Amino acid sequence: MTSAVLHRLGGKDGRPDVVLIHGFGADRLSWLANAPDLFDAFRISAVDLPGHGEAEPLSGDTSLAGLADAVIAALDPLGPDPFHLVGHSLGGAIALEIAARAPARVRSLSLIAPAGLGQGVDGDFLELFPQLRDADDALALLQRLVTRPRLINPPMVAHVLKHLEKPGRRAALASAALALRAIETDLADAVAAVGKSDIPRLTIWGAADTINPLDPDKLAAFGGAQHIVAAAGHMPQIEDFKSVNGWLKAFLAAHS
Repeated sequence: MTSAVLHRLGGKDGRPDVVLIHGFGADRLSWLANAPDLFDAFRISAVDLPGHGEAEPLSGDTSLAGLADAVIAALDPLGPDPFHLVGHSLGGAIALEIAARAPARVRSLSLIAPAGLGQGVDGDFLELFPQLRDADDALALLQRLVTRPRLINPPMVAHVLKHLEKPGRRAALASAALALRAIETDLADAVAAVGKSDIPRLTIWGAADTINPLDPDKLAAFGGAQHIVAAAGHMPQIEDFKSVNGWLKAFLAAHS
C-alpha cells in the first residue's frame, strides 16, 4: 500500500495543528524557511509524500486520489480536531483533494502555486527530474524553480541526488509525474467543490512561475485571499519567505 510519513516539526501541544505538504521531488525539509516562524502559535507537522523523503516508494494506487488517501491515513495521530493544511505544488493539489473530500476536518487551506489551479505543470521538468544523475544537470533543472539561481546551491543539489539514489525512488517519482500530467482533469471537481465551500482559503503564487504558471481566471473563480509575489518563480515560500511567512501567520491566526 502507498504510504506517507508524518513528522512533528515543532510548536506546542494544545495549539491548532498545521500540516505542511511539500511538492513533487521535495520533502519535509523544503519548509525549513517557513515552519519555525509558526512554532509559537501552532503545532506544526510536515508530511513526506509516498516516494519522497523518508516515505517508502509508491505502490498500489499512485493517482491523486491515492496520494490523498495516503496523507489522510498519515494524519490519524493528530486526532479528530480539524487542522490547517498548507500545500505547495503537488502538495497543494493533495490539500485541495483532502479539503473537498473531508471539509469538516479542514480548518483552513493555504496553497502555494498549487497544481490544478495553474496553467499546467511543465512536462519537461516532470520527465527530467527522476532521471537526474549529474550535478550540473540537476543544478540547471532545479534553477528553473526560482528567479534567483543562487538560491539553488550545491548542498541542495547533493540532497536531491542522494534521495534519487534510494531504491525505487526514480520509479516512484516517474509515477507521481504521471499523476501530475493529468492533474487539471483529476482535480477539477475538487477545485469546484472547495471554491463553493466555506473553507477559508489563501493562495500564494510567484508571478514569474514557469513550472506551473498562474492562471488569473482560475484564481478569480476560486476566490479567497490571494497574494502574487512579483519577483518569485515556483517557490515563493523560499524566494520571499518573510512575506509568505507573514501572510501565513496572519491567515492561520485569523481562522484558528
